[in-house]
Amino acid sequence: MNSKAVLIIAASFLILACGGGPSTTPVASPTMKRSNNHNVNAQAAYERGDMALAMKLSTEALRLSRSVEDTEGTAKNLLNIAAIYRVRQDRAAAHESLGELFDPAGVRYPDRLLARGGMIKALLYIDEGDLLKASEWADKAVLLCKGSRCEAMAGIYNLKGRVLLLRDNVPGAQEYAQRGHRAGGVKSAESANSLRLLGDSSLALKDYERAESLYQDALEMDKSLGLSSKIALDLKGMAEASIGQGRVEKARQYLLRAIDVSKSASVHPHYRTRDIEADVRILLETLQSVE
Repeated sequence: MNSKAVLIIAASFLILACGGGPSTTPVASPTMKRSNNHNVNAQAAYERGDMALAMKLSTEALRLSRSVEDTEGTAKNLLNIAAIYRVRQDRAAAHESLGELFDPAGVRYPDRLLARGGMIKALLYIDEGDLLKASEWADKAVLLCKGSRCEAMAGIYNLKGRVLLLRDNVPGAQEYAQRGHRAGGVKSAESANSLRLLGDSSLALKDYERAESLYQDALEMDKSLGLSSKIALDLKGMAEASIGQGRVEKARQYLLRAIDVSKSASVHPHYRTRDIEADVRILLETLQSVE
């Protein structure tokens, strides 16, 4: 399975996890209320694929948060802006936004939000092909999250496991996927991500039957959560596992289902979704050419 495609999808949920929702700081002023409203609207724009509007709203929310020294709100908006820049493939700008979090001028941001920033930094370095730095930032995120008991631990474990798999450390990837699954709880998006990571690891070990079973479990969970892009990835993994078992027709059916899901998704197709569909079509064409 295309491991990078999974990481591309992972980032699409960071803005939902980090921003938009009410700050733990009591909303005590009209300015902070306006900032939160901008965050909510930015999330909606992000989900539609309107990155220009999402950026405009997030930038205004950041300005409002800074105007009243809302430290937590400022951190969340910087994270959201970095996530948007990453989707737009402007990695330099994303790093610059995160730099304000990790090298602030007289401000200490909450560790639980810095852990989110560490996740985005790791994802950016994966995009750049620097797996060593990606691993270092994933480790930083783990420590920051453990120290603050943040809610992102399952996702951070999955990210660390993904980096290990990209570095061909399959046992390490499996270990962190199991940690992510335990931390994710029952039927959560991160638990499904853990199962998919375990499926990818089994695929790397050529344990195709086990891989297909894991992808199937992830598929059922993603269906219950309505995550179209993840469903497409699950089906793609099941197709690859079927190919490994010599079941070409079954693989074809999985791939056709994956394409149908991708094309029918209600969410505007960002470049992440296009990458998944392109990978599926390439795999389908490969199957047809060997017949």
